[in-house]
Amino acid sequence: MIKQIFDLIKEEAKKSNITLIEDSYEIPVRVGFNVVESHLRDDIPNFHIQNQDEFYKLLNKYVFDALNFYELENNYNNIKKVLTYMWSNITDVEMKFLERYVEKYINFINDNSLKNKNGIKMTSLGLLEYSVAKQSIKQETPYCFKAYFKDLDSGFLYALPRISFGISNGVCYIYAIQNKDSKVNIDPTYNLKIKTAFKTINSSIKKYRNVTPSFVVALTLFLSFLNENNLFKIKVESPLPIRHLNRKLVTDYRIEFETKRAVLKEDTLETFKKELIDKRILNDQNSTKKFTECFSRLKLHFDNVFLSKCDIDDGIFLEVMNLQTKYSLLKEIIEVPNINKERMR
Repeated sequence: MIKQIFDLIKEEAKKSNITLIEDSYEIPVRVGFNVVESHLRDDIPNFHIQNQDEFYKLLNKYVFDALNFYELENNYNNIKKVLTYMWSNITDVEMKFLERYVEKYINFINDNSLKNKNGIKMTSLGLLEYSVAKQSIKQETPYCFKAYFKDLDSGFLYALPRISFGISNGVCYIYAIQNKDSKVNIDPTYNLKIKTAFKTINSSIKKYRNVTPSFVVALTLFLSFLNENNLFKIKVESPLPIRHLNRKLVTDYRIEFETKRAVLKEDTLETFKKELIDKRILNDQNSTKKFTECFSRLKLHFDNVFLSKCDIDDGIFLEVMNLQTKYSLLKEIIEVPNINKERMR
């Protein structure tokens, strides 16, 4: 059945539109790809299956593991959902080795080494609480690392960016640093205190200043956390072309919709189109250049972060062991031990 559903998805994907059922409503997921069988297309990504038997064997395992992991009922709609969302996160290089890609996502789901891990550190900015949480099937990876500073007096929180990651064969793959928790109760005074402290991280940095200091703080904590759990090898994934295509298709759809409505005047419509396109291009740039520069910048803060390869198309490979730095806030995050939770009760 899984092969039959996937074959149907392939046909829908060629039209850059896969229909899923969410809460009894039809939802168009604008994800376009072509599984290469007879011809190539230059307007959507092309996938290559090297070994049909191996591919469908792995695909079957991934589907049933994913249904179990995301607690989804085993039915047609949920199988289609699993088979649709997994392709959003494929890179250009992985399109030529689909079997390897599916195997990696099987490992992501079944690696429980960091499941439900958490910690608390006492810092000069308050408590620094962090944890590993399960993500939605729509996200890049099954897990994310999230952290908050908590003011000791008021109890207000300051959220750090979340880091989407997965682990396969002892390597931690990082896909995104984003999605700060918008529901956190931010206090203006505490917010200012945090941001003032973060500015010190930029004090002597001349390169990669477009990287937000909060990203550096979140990464520092995450890398320290990985080291504590004996994970030293990291792969930063390269751009995800289907996600880029999805943003383009959504933008095109909104422009087409507003053009047909004929509510906006011509000059206003043109401004609307330009703003949408500019925003999409900026998002694409931020999710590639700025993302990869976060890791290039780490070399400026830490003496022993080694980038064995740095390539926007192929991604970045890092080996991180025993972080050391002279930057006081980052040094504090690395060296302050975790608090025994029993003592805090």
